[in-house]
Amino acid sequence: MKELLEHIVKSIVNHPDNVVIDEKESQDFPGLTILTIDVAEDDKGVVIGRKGRTINAIRDLITIHAIRNDKRVKVLIKDDKAGHHDETEVSHNVIEEQVPVVDGENMLEDEI
Repeated sequence: MKELLEHIVKSIVNHPDNVVIDEKESQDFPGLTILTIDVAEDDKGVVIGRKGRTINAIRDLITIHAIRNDKRVKVLIKDDKAGHHDETEVSHNVIEEQVPVVDGENMLEDEI
């Protein structure tokens, strides 16, 4: 999968020598492979595309390849400005934002 992603990204960017794909296994979700794309700053717009269409198409292609090989994969783009977050920090932030709060109490605490 890493080789396919690298080939796709290098084919569309202006600086293919600066493309680096980092592959690691998720610690929180066994069996999930995380592929992180790192490109030159001026190539990020090319990889993301208008309204995210290009990166979504790339993710679809990699996901189809993964499904055909009985694997799970997540494709991320490294963001140097905001600092690169691992998936645990991102997922915790998303969960905290979605928890409804009524009268200053967390609604999930009642259910647990």
